[in-house]
Amino acid sequence: MTVFIKIIGTVLFMVGGVATYKPNIISKSPLPKNAYQMIEMRVKWGILIGLGVLLIFYNQWSNWKLLVCAVLFFLTLGIVIVRLLGFVLDGFFQNNYFG
Repeated sequence: MTVFIKIIGTVLFMVGGVATYKPNIISKSPLPKNAYQMIEMRVKWGILIGLGVLLIFYNQWSNWKLLVCAVLFFLTLGIVIVRLLGFVLDGFFQNNYFG
């Protein structure tokens, strides 16, 4: 059973990664020109990445308090990963803010 859960987690992680890289692959909405709006468009796919990482690395399913904390942690981790990837992909640091 644990191998099956880890396979599902890997698939969720990969689907989230592909959807983060190309956010309009599922919905055909036009991509925004603003880097901030583009990063915000990617954030919803961070949930898939977070759930995938949770299913890959978490193994104490019996303690529900720890499970709730782990779910919140891994969802936040997925969103942070997607935001950082959005900064890199959308060129948020290319603006000349520092001089």
